[in-house]
Amino acid sequence: MNLKSIINLGTNQQSFSSANRIRTMNIIGLITAAISFLYSLNYILFLDNPSVGFINLGFTFAYFVTNVLTAKQQPKIAKIWFFSVLMLHLLVCTNVYVTNASGFHLYYFLVPTGAFLLFELRERLEQVTLSTLAMVLFFYCENTVNEAPLIELSAQVNHMLYQSVVFFTMLEVIVVLYIFAKQIDKNEKQLTLQASTDSLTRLANRHSFFTEGKSLLDQAVAHQLPFTLVLIDLDLFKTINDKHGHLVGDKCLIEVTKTIKALCREQDLCARIGGEEFVIAMPNTHLHDANKVAERMREHIAECKIPLTDSQNLQCTASFGIAEKTASAKELKDLLMRADKALYMAKENGRNCVKPYYDKAA
Repeated sequence: MNLKSIINLGTNQQSFSSANRIRTMNIIGLITAAISFLYSLNYILFLDNPSVGFINLGFTFAYFVTNVLTAKQQPKIAKIWFFSVLMLHLLVCTNVYVTNASGFHLYYFLVPTGAFLLFELRERLEQVTLSTLAMVLFFYCENTVNEAPLIELSAQVNHMLYQSVVFFTMLEVIVVLYIFAKQIDKNEKQLTLQASTDSLTRLANRHSFFTEGKSLLDQAVAHQLPFTLVLIDLDLFKTINDKHGHLVGDKCLIEVTKTIKALCREQDLCARIGGEEFVIAMPNTHLHDANKVAERMREHIAECKIPLTDSQNLQCTASFGIAEKTASAKELKDLLMRADKALYMAKENGRNCVKPYYDKAA
């Protein structure tokens, strides 16, 4: 099992936010186990106290249990276990191994931050209980003198341990905040994508089209560049849904989407603005050029084959209406109205055809 697999333990079938918290818990568990292991080596190799070192190794392995519990889909128990082991470990370090001059009890500051970041919002009892216990234990260690530590340390060694505690505390805080900053950025991007994208076709949705389309049209007007809208409507789509079911209807929409995207340029804005209705905003494109593209799309859509059975396929067609920016039509709603009129003419003309709207006043 590689590191990425360990970090993702227990995230299956979890919500996006819960999976992020579990993933962070796994990372913190591994980091804490690594720090504990380094202290164990310090006790054995540099402070010449193998008994304390091996006791500390027991706590090191206890931190790994956190990852085992998350792997068993027990994230809440894993978090409680981790913080409980951590607080007991700090108590033993400060009041058994050495004294509070080592500063081990400063690690208690990590507990409230970690508890409120890692537990779910509904788990207030656990957050408050663990944070309160950490505060009580901190002040207990701060004000209790260990008269018989297992390891007698000089003032210089105590100072070095104190500095290591400060260093690792800052390191863990930086790592956790970095992870959560990345997750917040990822969440924002995902929410933005969900708000602006049609879930079935992954094209821009109606709201996104009107926002981005208006911006593209305003740029075209400001720079006196051509701008054309292509409105697409699948023919007799209700009949397809009624006869073959919505699953087949969805397959039609997906295939049509693939065809549209394959024939569009990078600067074109494609959107699904209705059940079976699509629109393409084509900046810097004249009516006759858009007409050629639409004709190719119509031909490719008519050639699409949607499998119904092993031996039977369904073919669908689409009608197109096209409108170009003119002196009398510089608003997106005006272009849509004109494209819709042209689309209506295509439907009246027998469907499966392309009709441009010609501005008689131009």
